[in-house]
Amino acid sequence: MDSPRDHTTREDVLFLAHRIPFPPDKGDKIRSYREWKALTKHARVTIACFIDDPADEPHVEALAKEVDELIVVRLHPRRSKLKSLMALPSSRSLSLAYYDSKEMRNKLAACAQRKTFHSVLAFSSTMAPYALQVPASKRVLDICDLDSEKWAQFAEVSRFPMSRVYKTEAARLGRYEVECAKNFDVSLLVSQAEADTLLARAPGNDIRVIPNGIDLEYYDPAACPKVRPDGVSTVFCGAMDYKSNVDAVVWYHDEIFPLIQARRPDARFVIVGSKPAPEVQALAATDGVEVTGRVPDVRPHVLGATVSVAPLRLGRGVPNKILEALSLSLPVVVTSNGAAGLDLAQFAACDVADEPQAFADAVLARLAMGSGRIPQHREALQRLYRWEILAEKVREIMIDVPVGAKTA
Repeated sequence: MDSPRDHTTREDVLFLAHRIPFPPDKGDKIRSYREWKALTKHARVTIACFIDDPADEPHVEALAKEVDELIVVRLHPRRSKLKSLMALPSSRSLSLAYYDSKEMRNKLAACAQRKTFHSVLAFSSTMAPYALQVPASKRVLDICDLDSEKWAQFAEVSRFPMSRVYKTEAARLGRYEVECAKNFDVSLLVSQAEADTLLARAPGNDIRVIPNGIDLEYYDPAACPKVRPDGVSTVFCGAMDYKSNVDAVVWYHDEIFPLIQARRPDARFVIVGSKPAPEVQALAATDGVEVTGRVPDVRPHVLGATVSVAPLRLGRGVPNKILEALSLSLPVVVTSNGAAGLDLAQFAACDVADEPQAFADAVLARLAMGSGRIPQHREALQRLYRWEILAEKVREIMIDVPVGAKTA
C-alpha cells in the first residue's frame, strides 16, 4: 500500500494544530485527526503543531510516519501563561499570546521556502496567525466552537477577578474571530448556532457547518459483547481538567445526584476521563461516586452504565461524549446547552432538561426503564454524523473546490 510520501504529483497542504493531532483520544484531537487523515488520501500533508503535554511525546514518531513532514514545537505551559499575563494590559487576545512562538514562525518560514502550499488549514483560531504567515492559494480555518462565547460563559459563572479576565478575553477574541472570517477563504464551525453567531458578526463571509462525527465501527456495542448495563449507574466521559466538564460533573454531583439517590439509594455516578481536577477527585468521597481517571478504553465504562449524562452548562457545539453514548445505544440526558448542536428529532432517547429536578426526573425515568439498548440511534448517526462523510467535506473544501466556490 502506498504511503502519503509516494504520491509526488499531489498538492502540498499544510495542517496547523494547537495540539498534536494524534492519537485521536480526546475531543479536539479526534476532529483534527479525522481532518488531516482524510487529506493524506489526496495530498502531501505537512503538519505543524505544538506539544504541551509530555504524555504526547511518544506519539511524535508514529505521526511523522503518517505524513509528508511533521513540524513540532514544544510549548511550556508556565511560560505561555506568563505570556498571556503580560498581554493583559494590551488589547491582544490572551489565547493568541499563549500560543505565540517565534520558533513556530521560523520553522514555518523555512518550510515555506522548501514547499509551495496549495492550501493551509488552521485548526482553531489560535493557529490562524501562522496560517496567514504562509503563502497559499487557499486558507481554511476550523474554528470548531467560538472560543469567545466560551470565555463569555466562563465570565458569567466565575468570581472577580477571573470574571473580568474572562470577559476581557471574550471581547478580544471575539474581535479576532471576526477578522479571521474576513481573512480566510472558508471558516468552519461545528454547529449552526455557532455559525449563525459568527455570521451575525461577520456577514457576507464564507462560514460553513461541519459537525463533529463518530466512528460507528469503534463505538459499537458489539465490540464489547460481555459488558452489560448494571441498571444503576449514570456515566460522564470527558477530559476532566477542562472547565466545562469540571463544572458539569460538580453541578451534577451537588444539585442532581442527591435527588436521584433520594429515590434510588443504589444509584451510582461514574466519572471517566483523564487528569481529573482536584475538585473532581474530591467527588469520589461521596458514596456511589467513582472517579476513574484516564482509562485505556472508555467503551466498557459507558456500556456498563444505564444512562449517559451530559449536564453541560458551559461550552457549545456537538460534544463527542453524546455521540459516543448514542452510538453505543445508551440513552442520554443532556442540558439544552449541551444539545444545541444536535438534531434532536433524530434521537428519541436523548432527553433534555436544564433544572436539577427535571434532570433528576429524566435520569430516574431512564433508570426505571431498565437496561435495554436503543439501537435505532445508529441509523441516524450513520446519516448525519459519520466521520468518513464529514472529513471528506473538509478534503473537498481544501483541495477540490476553487476559492470562492461553495460545496453542497
